[in-house]
Amino acid sequence: MKTKTDELVVNGDDFAALDDAALLSWRARARAELERLAPRSHRHAELAARYDISTREVDDRARRAWSRDR
Repeated sequence: MKTKTDELVVNGDDFAALDDAALLSWRARARAELERLAPRSHRHAELAARYDISTREVDDRARRAWSRDR
């Protein structure tokens, strides 16, 4: 059976492999799933950790874009 969290799998959490639109789309789906999951559940903890990794990727992209434009 496929669950909502199955759709949120990114191979090896390699968010750098996603283009900007795919990364932002993944984060939107992850936020929705985090709101649905029980806060102290194992799946919530796993997804929250992956969401944090995706945040670092967004921050890195923004930093590169900002320094390129200055």
